[in-house]
Amino acid sequence: MRLKISIKSNGDLRSAINELETIAELGKKEAIEIYEKPKKSDIFHAMKHIFQDQAEVEMISTFDRVDMPIDEILLWVEENLPKVYSGVELFKAYEQLAKVDLFKGRIYRQQYWRFLVYENFFLSFGISESKGKKDKKGFYKYKKPERILKIWLNNQKHAKKNSIAEKFAKKTHVGKRKALSQWNEIKYILKNPKIQKQLKMDEDEINYIMKY
Repeated sequence: MRLKISIKSNGDLRSAINELETIAELGKKEAIEIYEKPKKSDIFHAMKHIFQDQAEVEMISTFDRVDMPIDEILLWVEENLPKVYSGVELFKAYEQLAKVDLFKGRIYRQQYWRFLVYENFFLSFGISESKGKKDKKGFYKYKKPERILKIWLNNQKHAKKNSIAEKFAKKTHVGKRKALSQWNEIKYILKNPKIQKQLKMDEDEINYIMKY
């Protein structure tokens, strides 16, 4: 199989790195094709490309161009996959999703982020290849996974709050539970850039606290 690796020249090499690491990890032979690809893509176009177009290894960069966390992308894929696939191809696609969950779990347990390459591979090319060497014609109405997404976003919100409270508790030598019980008071303190730096808050945590 001849593989193409697309290296972008617009300043963001994440997709190219993902592709190179995937090929290296899976032990494939590669042919490298260099050209510039558009940076952004919306989730609807990305799913249409994965679900309906003929599978190609370069698809592994598809979701890199979507401005959305990979866990949220996974919810979109799970919601819309049965609209397009059926029978054996749907069964094979669910097998790929199981592999995505497997590596996601390993990432969280081991904090080994190179497994993200595998997660991305199975979520994109793996699912697309489940339908065989063909494309799927026709119009499919993709929809936002509203109920599941609300649950996920709410969990993410609480996860950020817990993470910040844990950092604050460790720095001030108080219990995490106490920090959470005093959240309405300490959230104003946490808006201070100097405090944020001392607690080593990441960008997502800072954005979260600044919304209060």
